[in-house]
Amino acid sequence: MKLKYDNDFWRFSLTVYSQNEVAKECLALQDTLCIDVNILLFCAWVGTRAVALNREDIERASGAVTTWYEKVVCPLRAVRKITKTLSPDKKFAAAIEALEIKSEQIEQAILFDFSRQLQSLPANRKPYDAVAENVNEYIEMKAQASLSLNSKLSARRLIDAAKCLLS
Repeated sequence: MKLKYDNDFWRFSLTVYSQNEVAKECLALQDTLCIDVNILLFCAWVGTRAVALNREDIERASGAVTTWYEKVVCPLRAVRKITKTLSPDKKFAAAIEALEIKSEQIEQAILFDFSRQLQSLPANRKPYDAVAENVNEYIEMKAQASLSLNSKLSARRLIDAAKCLLS
């Protein structure tokens, strides 16, 4: 499988994630609900294409990257966090962080490749609506899986940032 690392999804993610408070919001969801931020961003990106995903679509997307996410991304994240506090060598810590980001880019390339399977889905919503529906569906799935009763969990800033790209 030849993956395209610099793709529309990756560029969308870099733009949206850099918006005010989006990273903080996404990381809070990651810490609270074990959200895969790349899946969250994928849901928003697909929504900008006017496609609303159902639970099965999101589960298939997640399944496409589960092994990579669990065996590569998460361990690198753990090493980065430990290195940040233990390593006096800033260059080493920066190299670990760069490796983690590259692993995230590879995960996104896998998701971008997976998105071809979704091309048969019709543009069935207005992009503004599809972004919110997709993101909220994924959060709800993760909240149910973690038995979280916190109904205030949302990704409002991510949704707003993605919608701004549509303007």
